[in-house]
Amino acid sequence: MSERDKQYFRSYGYVAAALAILAGIVLGFRAAVEDILLTESGLIERASALGYFACAAYMLANGGRDFIRTRGYFVVLVTLFGCRELDFDKAFTTIGILKSRFFVSPDVPYGEKLAGFIVISMLIWSVYKILSQHFSGFLSDLRAKTPEAVGIAIVFFLLAFSKSIDGLPRKLQPLGIEVSAEVNAFFGALEEVLELGIPIYIAIVAHAWFRRPTP
Repeated sequence: MSERDKQYFRSYGYVAAALAILAGIVLGFRAAVEDILLTESGLIERASALGYFACAAYMLANGGRDFIRTRGYFVVLVTLFGCRELDFDKAFTTIGILKSRFFVSPDVPYGEKLAGFIVISMLIWSVYKILSQHFSGFLSDLRAKTPEAVGIAIVFFLLAFSKSIDGLPRKLQPLGIEVSAEVNAFFGALEEVLELGIPIYIAIVAHAWFRRPTP
């Protein structure tokens, strides 16, 4: 393993340690910090959104026209993540555009449906382009344990796990499992911290990709 790779892996470890410390503070003193850190539009959520937008700006600044032309879908997806973190998906429409009934509800004006269709199309397009053009390469790089692939795997894990604990009582209710308000608050706080880690790891992956050695 090269010294470059070791530096990035150490960075991943430092971020994981920092997130663990932040999670310990947030979970241990939730009542004291909830109003500042954990509310809608709290500091953690705003920091997460700012992180996504900073990642998009970093990609644009370092990639130049060629990157925008050939891999602009990364910028689109990261920007949409930032908008989602600020709840833009439901801030400007009658119903959240990610709701299944958005396009069929008679309460949603056609203008909103058109705007929602454009946003959803951009999301689907960017995900499709990434999977179709990079997924096989990602698997190969992951077997080789490159810093870029390992970082992306961490991002996938954080996305999946944070999504799985989002709205936990609602997801467990069909199974007859009742979740107390205290447990729900615990997982809600943990989710916010994990989501903060996603743009940080994306930023490190982007830095590693732009600074990768030329063959």
